[in-house]
Amino acid sequence: MPVINILNDAERLLFDTPPRFSKEDRQRYFSIPSELKSSITRIHPIESRIGFILQLGYFRSRARFFNSAQFGKRDINHVAKTLSVEPPTSLTSYAGSLVTRHRIKILDFLNWESYDSSMTETLVGLALNFAAQKEQPKFIFDALTDACWKHQVAIPSFSELNTIITDAFNESEKNQISNLRRAIKPAHSELLDSLLTPITAGSRTTTPLASYKNIDQSMRPKDIKQNVNNMIVFKDMFDQLADVYDELNINDKATRYYAEWVRKADIQQLTQFTDKENIYLHLLGFVKHHYFARQDSLVDALMKSVTSTLHKASSKQAEHERSVKEERDKAIHELSKSHKSISKLAKEIISIVESVSATPNEKYHKIEELVFDYQKNDEIDYSLLEDLDNQLRKESKNHTYYQLLESLSLRLQLKATPIVRALNFDSTSKAKDLLEAVDHFQESEGNVGKSPPIKFLSKQDRANVERNDFSIPLYKCLLFIYISKAIKSGDLNLAYSYRFRSIQDYMIDKEYWEARKYQILRECNLLEYIDGEAYLAGLKLGLHEKYKVVNKHLADGINTSLTFKDGRVSRVSTPKTDFQEESFIADALSQDGYIPILQLLKEVNQVCQFTADFKHLSPKNVKMKPKEETLMAGILAKGCNIGLGKLASISAGIQEHTLHNTVNWFFSLENIRKANNRIVDAIHNLKLSSAYLKDPEVLHSSSDGRKVNVDVDCLHANHSYKYFGKDKGVTIYTFIDEKQSLFHNSVFSASDREAPYVIDGLLQNEVTDLRQVHSTDTHGYTEQIFAVSHFLGIAFAPRLANIGNQQIYSFSARKTFYDKGYRLLPSRPVSKNQILDHWDDILRFIATIKMKQATASQLFKRLSSYSKEHPLYRALKEFGRVIKSQFILTYFDDEDLRQQIQKQLNRVELSNRFSRAVFFDNDQAFQEGVLADQEVATACKLLLQNSIILWNYLYLSDLVADTSDPDDRRDLIESISQGSVITWKHVNLRGEYDFRRKASNDARFDMDKIRSIKL
Repeated sequence: MPVINILNDAERLLFDTPPRFSKEDRQRYFSIPSELKSSITRIHPIESRIGFILQLGYFRSRARFFNSAQFGKRDINHVAKTLSVEPPTSLTSYAGSLVTRHRIKILDFLNWESYDSSMTETLVGLALNFAAQKEQPKFIFDALTDACWKHQVAIPSFSELNTIITDAFNESEKNQISNLRRAIKPAHSELLDSLLTPITAGSRTTTPLASYKNIDQSMRPKDIKQNVNNMIVFKDMFDQLADVYDELNINDKATRYYAEWVRKADIQQLTQFTDKENIYLHLLGFVKHHYFARQDSLVDALMKSVTSTLHKASSKQAEHERSVKEERDKAIHELSKSHKSISKLAKEIISIVESVSATPNEKYHKIEELVFDYQKNDEIDYSLLEDLDNQLRKESKNHTYYQLLESLSLRLQLKATPIVRALNFDSTSKAKDLLEAVDHFQESEGNVGKSPPIKFLSKQDRANVERNDFSIPLYKCLLFIYISKAIKSGDLNLAYSYRFRSIQDYMIDKEYWEARKYQILRECNLLEYIDGEAYLAGLKLGLHEKYKVVNKHLADGINTSLTFKDGRVSRVSTPKTDFQEESFIADALSQDGYIPILQLLKEVNQVCQFTADFKHLSPKNVKMKPKEETLMAGILAKGCNIGLGKLASISAGIQEHTLHNTVNWFFSLENIRKANNRIVDAIHNLKLSSAYLKDPEVLHSSSDGRKVNVDVDCLHANHSYKYFGKDKGVTIYTFIDEKQSLFHNSVFSASDREAPYVIDGLLQNEVTDLRQVHSTDTHGYTEQIFAVSHFLGIAFAPRLANIGNQQIYSFSARKTFYDKGYRLLPSRPVSKNQILDHWDDILRFIATIKMKQATASQLFKRLSSYSKEHPLYRALKEFGRVIKSQFILTYFDDEDLRQQIQKQLNRVELSNRFSRAVFFDNDQAFQEGVLADQEVATACKLLLQNSIILWNYLYLSDLVADTSDPDDRRDLIESISQGSVITWKHVNLRGEYDFRRKASNDARFDMDKIRSIKL
């Protein structure tokens, strides 16, 4: 196989040449450490002294050494000026063994090591692992250079790294093919070949594979049944291929890669492999992926069906309540009359009994007469009272609700029965009684009979099922409800699934963790947390000191922002921020008129070459290189929600087939995110973007969600009258930083909480080395997010609604602080033992996230769903309360922080309006139902938004550079810093109109012919 071209010519040149430093960079990197000053002064001649300092500076920046012939002229002049000597005409004399000795000295001083065979072995191992996961070569290249930085080993040459990566792909493929040849039997080959056997359907020839490529998102019973049948096909194939899977051990990443490749390829592309085994590898991945993914989609359909049934039952119950209200009110009125009448009768009888003037015989006759008159004149409607009594008896046992569930059962059964019969549950799941019922249901093929297992039912559920003989419809309905809840809660797991396995399946293996804990913590930069007891002791000192300082500021009148009521903070006063949307910037950008979005993309691409990140899905495919215009057409079609077919039909110079093919093979989510990161990086490298930083050492970011309609069938889209009316939709969750670059977004169900996705986005922010602070509104907050963000080195600073009602905590009793006269008091001490008992699991949880073995949202959704809070979840929550308390106390005391949080959240809200403007077509509603396709469209939209932001920065930077007067330049920068670069009114997103007159004989419609029509 030829050597893989990992970097293009420009990128390789950048890697193999010394960095281009700014003035500030030269002062930073070429500064002479005090420990080296005396030894440097002894280096002669002066060229060698300058050469040593240049090598040291370049290595500090790039962890690489360069040839002296490559040293920058300005860098040479700078060092010469620092040494107060004349710059040498050249450094050709600085060569040979002297250079080698200097490099050894530099490595020794910086405590680094030279690249050797030991590090080669480490990099080869990493490359083989990534190649087995089918990562892109550029990703592996970056991972290998990162490994050199982590191990403090000099980075080798590009050719060395390129050879390692090429060999890794060759070796990985060779090993897989070898293992496959050893494991596969004729029956296996025949089974896989059957997917490619041509089938004639009418005039069209197709293959079974073609009909299985997509999972239907419909909730119609017949479509669910077809999905079940398709899943069973994959289940049978997976079971028959079990021995092959055991031998190959294809990981989830590689499985998804193979499946995606097969989905995108046509039959000719799939059969082009010279080795039959390569075809089988791809088909094996496809089968496994679809078995897992189709199980997940069926669970989604089950949960959606159950939720719909419960909503209908609740709605009908409320409707029933309204319908019986009038009769009930009448009955209650009669009951009231009856009570008053009887009360009056009782008082009169008592009066007679207590009379001292009447004889017992007289009393008897008077009472008898009184009761007779009462019965004669009684106007109470006792039938109403009897009805009321019956209603109350029913409601006490919730009979009406159960009757409604029973009536809705048949409709639910049409959808849920085939699903439950087909799902493969994990036999080690906690819900044993429910598993027994599920096994019975599957074995009886849904014909449960009159005595199925009922131990899983609650006492009330059981009583209602067994009332009036055994109600099979109600039993089945309750069974489906219990299954849905148990899967959500983690009490019932799937054996083969991406999303519904046990929490332990997602975390780092326990045995692997125990054997390599120290190395894992070091790799993840978590060693400072290894001693939980010591770390909590440090947190205790810090938190209690915070209580002291904040309460002192209150007592001394330094902090006057808080208003107290009933001992709690009822109001926090914060002055308005200086954030301005409409400002000088929008007018300045519009002074040259409108810029077409395509021209803007081309100008941005000239600056940062973001199109270079659109690589072919096959890591080794370097021949197919689409034109820049085609890539941009795809970005616009997806990012503006226009659609590929429509954009091709309304554009000149673009062929629809070429556009579809380019998007199919080059528009992976990974590629688009890399391109987006490149633009974000360009924004961060512009000096003007630093004008928005409150603190040059800190980068404040924020995130927020917005609801978007979905116009097609979509299993993860949910109804919400508040947001979608009668339609359904999803949430797009977007992240923005202080420099106003949009560094991540994600798509998830509108019914999901936003908080689990916060950490996912923060870990995507790969373009900053600054200390991070992150803000959300209350929807993005949980105490667990405080905990995890702390371990990741990110200060979580949400804007919490009614923050004065939030509980704060300490490590000591409340009385300890009360006795000191504090006004701000903890509600209780945190449970230190609860945290320390699970400290090791907390570290394993964080390491799992940092090593990207599972996403934070995956782990959180599984942990938070447990019916009884998982011990790890409780421990994270308790630790998070410590960090939350520190934050709230700081929030109360720091007006600048409160303003900065508000300002940053204003930015993300503005970015959501920007998002709507860019995603303008088709009423801003998704035309894709599959989550992966929605994520691609959303990532393209984000790329367009960032391109506009970068172009705005470049235009404004031009203005600043052209302003020569220092005072005018300072005023200009001040005006820019008070506004926002998130503005788009100067960008023409919708194309141009052509009003050039056509010749009269080009008229499209023949009006004489049209007028001649007779109806």
